[in-house]
Amino acid sequence: MAKLNYRLIEVGAARLAVFSPIESFHEHLDIVYPHQDLLEDEDFADVRVSLLPGSRWRPGGRQVSLWSEGLRPFEPYPLHSALPLFEWGSNWLLARRLNAYLLFHAGVVARGERAVLLPAAPGAGKTTLSCALHLAGWRFLSDEFGVVDPESGDILPMVRPAPLKNRSIEIIGERPGAVLGPRFPKTRKGDVAHFVPDRDSFDQRHRPATPALIVFPRFAAGAKLSHAPVPPAQAAMRLGLNSFNYESLGPVGFAALVALARRTPAYELVYGDVDAAIDRIDTLFASAPR
Repeated sequence: MAKLNYRLIEVGAARLAVFSPIESFHEHLDIVYPHQDLLEDEDFADVRVSLLPGSRWRPGGRQVSLWSEGLRPFEPYPLHSALPLFEWGSNWLLARRLNAYLLFHAGVVARGERAVLLPAAPGAGKTTLSCALHLAGWRFLSDEFGVVDPESGDILPMVRPAPLKNRSIEIIGERPGAVLGPRFPKTRKGDVAHFVPDRDSFDQRHRPATPALIVFPRFAAGAKLSHAPVPPAQAAMRLGLNSFNYESLGPVGFAALVALARRTPAYELVYGDVDAAIDRIDTLFASAPR
């Protein structure tokens, strides 16, 4: 059997390995992972996947499937959407396999050694807000995973491209310094384009940060900016609802979650304007205990 040549991608808290014969997929990877060095494919990877094209034409065109550990966890995607399939599929696998850490569904940005955690359900605007904060001068750690070391309590970066959807593509793409990959129209989540974090954030992908502030963002079109403190007990409950694996980690996950909620001030933020939200987060961050 011929040996598969995997391409390794090292993003901080995890390593991904992907094999695919699809040339356009590798061209898209080069665009959205422009700072990644070439790694030996024999090295360890937390997630190892293959993206394989269908052997025949189907209605709607040729398709691509993601395989991992001999399983195909998702239905095939159109061949031209191989990159979104890889990004979503590998994130789904990481959420189920990276159990050395407590994982939150959250964006994370940092200044120096202090981080802001942005836990939220899908559609709350955390990816858009994480990218906008990054373009406003914050270090980008993730738009998808708040990776907490249960022993130290630190947040570890997971520096990957951030998938912007529909109107968010223009909101972020029009900002100075924004770098976006190709646009994929009419995916299962609408139009998608991937925001590329800057070189400095990627180079600091092994630099942890201490949680200084938790903000539960919620975008509402036309909403007046408002924020309210979230008590530790309620913050712990909401963190649990936005965690991929704290129940699976048992007492270790519960203790780490409660410790995070007790020591980190938390707020709910409702916003309809991204710039106003950035200003409010700047103010809350400046007032957070050191």
